[in-house]
Amino acid sequence: MKLTTLIWVLALAGSVAACNSGSATTNERLPVIPNPGSGGSNGNDGGSTIEPGCDPPLPVDTGACTTPENIAVYEELLYTNDDGLISACNEATSAIGSDCILGSARSVPPIRGCRDEAGVVLACFPNCEDDVIADAAACVTLCVQTATEQIAGASLSDECAACTGATVACGAAFCTNVCINDSNAPACIDCRCANNCIEPFDQCSGLPPTTTCG
Repeated sequence: MKLTTLIWVLALAGSVAACNSGSATTNERLPVIPNPGSGGSNGNDGGSTIEPGCDPPLPVDTGACTTPENIAVYEELLYTNDDGLISACNEATSAIGSDCILGSARSVPPIRGCRDEAGVVLACFPNCEDDVIADAAACVTLCVQTATEQIAGASLSDECAACTGATVACGAAFCTNVCINDSNAPACIDCRCANNCIEPFDQCSGLPPTTTCG
């Protein structure tokens, strides 16, 4: 894929998601349940929970995702993945995005995900057509938005969603083979860093980096 073409795809990914009428999560709004606690790697002691909120507080108006309206959404986010690990604030949207690739039946909320779209990208990688990349990015972006709204009662802005669409499209274009099963795997992160998929998201969103390259 030519760089100029990819830039066009990245620009469209968020807006395509906003127009997609499908849903990659279940339709009903489900309650967020606490991790039962096992003293695992998330730092929870048995029976303890993580409360919603951003600690430290997010910076204000440093990018598309840090407007007061979006920060209010992040403050309400608490996501439990299918391993029982709980994340809050923008780390919750990162965890949701990872699960949106293939879906997660045991997470809260359950996420159907974008397995079909991801499978198409995997089959054609690394020579996928632009619309294939755009479809996968749009599905993941919509999935994140839908889960966010189910948890917080409101979704992030279209401008913020476009930042997510861009980074997902970049990862799909260059790193599908190492990211398909775990977008937080070291090989995936290395690939996304090498192809400049992470820092542009940080700049677009204005959110504190969850991953540092180099």
